[in-house]
Amino acid sequence: MPPQHAPFRTDVHAVRAVAVVLVLGYHLDLGWLRGGFVGVDAFFVVSGFLITGQLVRQLRDTGHIDLPAFWARRARRLAPAALLVLAATATAAVLLTPREDWPTLGAQLAASALAVENWALAVSSTDYLAAGDPSTPFEHFWSLGVEEQFYLLWPLLLLTVWWAARRRRGMTRGVRERAVLVTVLVVIAASLTCSVVLTATDPAPAYFWPHTRAWEFGVGALLALAPGVLPRSPRVRAALATTGWLGLVACGLLLTPAVPYPGTAAVLPVAATALVIAGRTETGVLDRATGLPPVRWLGRVSYPLYLWHWPVVLLLPRVLDLPTPARVAVTVALAAALAHLTTVLVERPVTTGRLAHLRPRVTLAVVAAATALVLVVPAVGWGAVTAQLRTDRALAAELSTDGDRCWGAAAIAPGSGCAVAGDPRHGTTPSTMTAAYDVDPTWDDCQAEATDARSCVVGVRGGTRVALIGDSHAHQWSSALITLAEQRGWELHLMVKGGCEFSHVRWSDVSAADDRRCGAWNRAVDRSLAAAAPYSLVFTSSRADLRGAPVGTDPVRSALDGYRASWQPLIDRGARIVAIPDTPAAGSGVQHCVDTHPGDPGACRISTDRAFAAGDRLVAAARATPGAVVADLTPSFCTDGTCPAVIGNVLVYRDSQHLTRTYVTTLVGTLGRRTDAALRTAGGP
Repeated sequence: MPPQHAPFRTDVHAVRAVAVVLVLGYHLDLGWLRGGFVGVDAFFVVSGFLITGQLVRQLRDTGHIDLPAFWARRARRLAPAALLVLAATATAAVLLTPREDWPTLGAQLAASALAVENWALAVSSTDYLAAGDPSTPFEHFWSLGVEEQFYLLWPLLLLTVWWAARRRRGMTRGVRERAVLVTVLVVIAASLTCSVVLTATDPAPAYFWPHTRAWEFGVGALLALAPGVLPRSPRVRAALATTGWLGLVACGLLLTPAVPYPGTAAVLPVAATALVIAGRTETGVLDRATGLPPVRWLGRVSYPLYLWHWPVVLLLPRVLDLPTPARVAVTVALAAALAHLTTVLVERPVTTGRLAHLRPRVTLAVVAAATALVLVVPAVGWGAVTAQLRTDRALAAELSTDGDRCWGAAAIAPGSGCAVAGDPRHGTTPSTMTAAYDVDPTWDDCQAEATDARSCVVGVRGGTRVALIGDSHAHQWSSALITLAEQRGWELHLMVKGGCEFSHVRWSDVSAADDRRCGAWNRAVDRSLAAAAPYSLVFTSSRADLRGAPVGTDPVRSALDGYRASWQPLIDRGARIVAIPDTPAAGSGVQHCVDTHPGDPGACRISTDRAFAAGDRLVAAARATPGAVVADLTPSFCTDGTCPAVIGNVLVYRDSQHLTRTYVTTLVGTLGRRTDAALRTAGGP
């Protein structure tokens, strides 16, 4: 006997409508829907409720789950619209975005097509190198990735529990259902605990991980598994539903992106959505409101509208320069039109037409083939990137080994006689398309992932002990320091974590979660340094902007005390602290400027006033601390009041504020000389 289908519920359909409006309002930056991101949580609860209901009904009726049929239904429902949006968005993005964005676009297109965009964003969000990268029109596919991972694993879990309970003698169907219920409760408890802990300790990736979101699906599943415990009184149910609707809207209006999320804050929209579903209003004002034609239409197109809205929000301003009210109106109208057309021309024929009757394995094979076609685009793109990387490296090797006296930083040295931008007969390396990949290998291998004091050892083992400690702006000097270590017999220890400088300064513009995360890492570094043998030199640097002011009644004293708290124990054991001033903040659009001025890279200079608008507290603390010195390389970036984007045929910046590895390698000699001079002036070795 085929499994029974659940009756259509207008209230659940309406939750989808409200959820997509919340998300759309948030992404349109309307100001009054600051918490519209909670719409995604509502989608997750609804998915958990509907999918678990389907699966459990099939288990009750047949004793098993037809996995190929289930996955084929999900593929028919999700894949056609998603692949259409991916293909159309990729085409528009290539036409409308700068070349330097293409590698990121290709990577996210591939991750979205493979339903792992949430994992890709979780990994990149832990990497502070991603700071300054523009948003991509594929980022919203993270939630679809979470859903598809749920659809893949959830039926396997339920089926395993059901079969395990059935194999035990005397287990009735009621006992098997209770076993499934207990399993769901365990998933909710474990996932919610994971969400709370990880949101507090590592919030950026915690937002995207499936194990921090599984409990939201679980709450919906709980509602599907325990309908008997839901209230029967129409008044009670109406009160629950009303409370739920008010709570969901209030979350959209009152929560802000500053709230650590998901964590405990996500309990609010999840509970609100659960109350709406538990209320199950079938009469009265709420039922009439949720059954209105506009609400039903929004619920019907909620999925394609979610898919289309973000590419339109992001790409439309690149085509039309409109005032805010007009931009919002055009964005909503265009996204809604595309969603309606997708529903009528794509979703409906696939889910209710002749294609809906294809055998499950045929459906899955067709979806796999269509996905492979979409993946051809990033595959070809990655081939172009790797070819360009080889060209970049060959040019860099040719110019550097030929002893070109105007190569890289040498071109900006006083009295060099070189054109600062380099020889116009040569190209610029790395290219703007590959600059994001021009990093030292230690970027991937040595960054601390959590709050551990991870240390990489390079250079000459057993040599003079030297350390580089700090955030990504310290880590970007690793290429030059590794070369110096090999030349000078240093055993170089890298202790780096993106976004966390080496200090105990508390900053006004750093979130509480990041403050806790970086504080824990610094304490771990302190313990590790205290237990290790002394160092002769400790290099450090940090990003000067985006942190605000030191917290305290006297910011100058607070900064000095915070840095000295980290440095003084090392100085007391004989180390010299070498502070490298922060590099210029180039801002967004540097690579695009270089692309659009191929014959005149000098047009892409930025003023020193803009590049160093934020004061460097680290340098001020070093100048005021006995045992610390400053190795200032600013003249290697700026001259005559401006900071060029290309120096000696080398692209200086890999993004809005990090250096390319190629340019850093041209500063080896300069860094060594500046360090030696600073130590001599201070009376050091």
